[in-house]
Amino acid sequence: MKSLILATVAVALLFIPASAVTIYVPEDYPTIGAAVNAACDGDSILVGPGIYDPVPIVYHEPDDITLLGNGFYGPDRTTIMGNFSGEVEAKIDIRHADGWEIGGFELVVGHKGINTEGNNGCHIHDIYVHDVTWDYADGVMVNGNNFLIERSIFQGCPYAGIEIWYPPQSGHIFRNNTIVNCNNGILVRGQTQNLVIENNIIMNNDDGVEFTYGTWTGSAVLDYNNAFGNSPNWSGCTPGPHNLSADPQFMGGSGGEQYMLQPTSPCIDAGDPASPPDPDGTIADIGCFYFNQAFTPGQLTLAVVPVSPPVVLPPQGGSFDYTCAMACDSTGYAFYDGWVTLRLPDGQTMGPVLTKTNMLLGQGASNTVTLSLFVSPWAMPGIYALHACLGQAESGTVWAEDSLTFEKLPFDGPGIETGYAIFCGWEQSEKVYLGAVDLGVEKGPELSAGPNPFNPSTVARYEMRDASYVTLRVYDTAGREVATLVEGWRAAGSHEVSFDASGLPSGIYFARLQAGDVAQVQKLILLK
Repeated sequence: MKSLILATVAVALLFIPASAVTIYVPEDYPTIGAAVNAACDGDSILVGPGIYDPVPIVYHEPDDITLLGNGFYGPDRTTIMGNFSGEVEAKIDIRHADGWEIGGFELVVGHKGINTEGNNGCHIHDIYVHDVTWDYADGVMVNGNNFLIERSIFQGCPYAGIEIWYPPQSGHIFRNNTIVNCNNGILVRGQTQNLVIENNIIMNNDDGVEFTYGTWTGSAVLDYNNAFGNSPNWSGCTPGPHNLSADPQFMGGSGGEQYMLQPTSPCIDAGDPASPPDPDGTIADIGCFYFNQAFTPGQLTLAVVPVSPPVVLPPQGGSFDYTCAMACDSTGYAFYDGWVTLRLPDGQTMGPVLTKTNMLLGQGASNTVTLSLFVSPWAMPGIYALHACLGQAESGTVWAEDSLTFEKLPFDGPGIETGYAIFCGWEQSEKVYLGAVDLGVEKGPELSAGPNPFNPSTVARYEMRDASYVTLRVYDTAGREVATLVEGWRAAGSHEVSFDASGLPSGIYFARLQAGDVAQVQKLILLK
C-alpha cells in the first residue's frame, strides 16, 4: 500500500507547476489542517502514520492539492478520527475547490468521511470509512462534476456509502469500491449524466444502489458489479447485464484487510474487461482489493505440541490443550486451510474432525493457536495420534504437517457406549463420535429412551433381570451430572422414569444406568 501511494505521488509530481512544494505532516506542520492552510495551488501534502484530528473546512482554495496518507490498513496506517467543532460535517470537508486528490486514509468515528460542495475533477481513492455514527453520515458526499472514487471501502455508514447530492451533476466514475452494511450503498439524489458505477462490491446494505424519484435518466452505466444481500440490490434504475449477485468470499478478520478476496471468490476476473487491468496484468477484479494471481506462495511450517506432555488421560477421560504454531517464510505469503485427523488405537483414521479454511499468513508472519481436546470415559482405550495439516483441504494437498500422540487409559467401569471427543478452537467447536467401544462387559440391564431426539421430555425405560440397587443419572458432554432420575433398590422387571430437560440447553446428554456391577449408557439428543 505504501509503495503504491508513493508511486502515485511520484507520477502526480511530474504534472504540477514547478513552484509547487511538498509539505510533510507532522515534520513541517503538526496537523493536517495547518498544512492545508499553508498550501498553495498544486502543492502536495504527505501525512505520516498516526492518528490525526479532522481537517477544518476548505473554502474555494487552494486548488489541485494532493493530500495523501500512508495507507488505510496495517500498523503504519494514517487515521483521521472524531468530530471537528463548528459547522464542519466530515473528517475532510472541501467546498468549491477543484482538482483535489485524496487517498491513503482511514476515516473513523463521528461525522461523514469526506464532504464536498461545488467541487470539480476530484480523485478520491484508497480510503476506509467505518464506524461513523452521525445519523446522516455518508462515506463520501459527492457534489460537483467529474469525480473519480475508486479502491475504497465504506463500512457501516448510517446514511450511504457514496451519496450524490441534489444539484444536477455529470461525469462521475465509481469503480472498484467495497460498500458493506450501510443504509444505502450508493444513493443518487441528483440527476447525473454520464455516471459510471462498475467493478464494485455492494453487499448487505439496506438498499444497494438507489436512484431516488426522477433521477434515473437512463444514461448511467451500472455494470460488472457484485450486488449481494441488499434489500433490494437495485432501486429506481436499470442495471447492466454483467452484474453478479453472489457471496464475494471475503477473507474475514478485522480492519480493511477483512475485505480481501479468497482465491475462490467469484469476483476475480469478473470486472469490466475494458477497465484498467489489475496490477498482475489480469482482467480487473470486482471490489477494493484485487487478488494477485501472480503471487508466489511462501513456505509454510507447522509444529503441533501438547501444552503439558506427555498426555495420558485417566480412565474417567479428560481434556488437554495443544498448540499449533504456523509460520510462513519470507519468500511470499500463503492462503491455506488447516485440518485435524485422528488415528484411533485400532488403526482407523477419522476425520477431518476439525477444519479451518481460508487462512492467510503474510511474508515472514506466524500465528499460534491453542486448541483443546476432550475425551470421554467411554472412548476407545489405547494410543491415539492427532495429525494436523496445512494446505488445501478440498483437494487434500498438504503443504505442512505435524502430529502428537496421547493415551487414553481403559475405563474401570462396565458399559457399552459410543465414545466421543470435542475439539475447540479456531472460533468453532465440533463434536466427534469415535465409534462404538465394547469394553467386554457381562450382560446387564437394558436401557432405552423415547422419544429420542426429544423436546423437552423423554421417558427412560430399563429392564432388570434381578433385583438390584440402581442409579440412573444424566450427564452433559463435559461429564457434569445434570439430573438424578433413579437412586435406590428396584425389583426385577420393567421400569420407566421421565426426564424433563426444560431447564437445559439443546445438545447431547448421556443417561447412565448402574445396577450392581454392570452398567448401560444411552445417548440422549435434546432439540429445542
